[in-house]
Formats: sequence, structure tokens, C-alpha cells
Amino acid sequence: MRAVADKLVASTHAIGELMLEVAPAYVSDGQAAYVLALLCDQIGEDLEHGLAARCYAMAGNRRALHGSAL
Repeated sequence: MRAVADKLVASTHAIGELMLEVAPAYVSDGQAAYVLALLCDQIGEDLEHGLAARCYAMAGNRRALHGSAL
């Protein structure tokens, strides 16, 4: 089960890096949500999960994903 969770976290980190390309870390969460809404819609991702993945990619802390992905 741990291997499955690790793969999910790795893919979430990749999504977070994509989100950071569109909305860099210096952009506030509110502004990021506005910009990322279209991207999330295009890739079929929930905006809340996209924002959590962005936060995880910035911090590297799995607790950022609590309630959204894991």
C-alpha cells in the first residue's frame, strides 16, 4: 500500500510542478486559483487538488495534500 501512496504522491508532485510553471510561487493563492482554473479544466483536474499539488511542490510537505489527494 505504501508503494501505491508513493506513486500517487510522485504524480501529484509532477502536477504541482506544472501548476508552478503557470502560477509561480510568488503569486498569491487567490491569483493562482484564477489563473489555474482554466488549466485544471483543460487537464481534467479539480482546482482544489491543483492548488494543493502546487502547495506540495513548493513546500515538499505531504500534509499539503491532506484532504485533497490522499
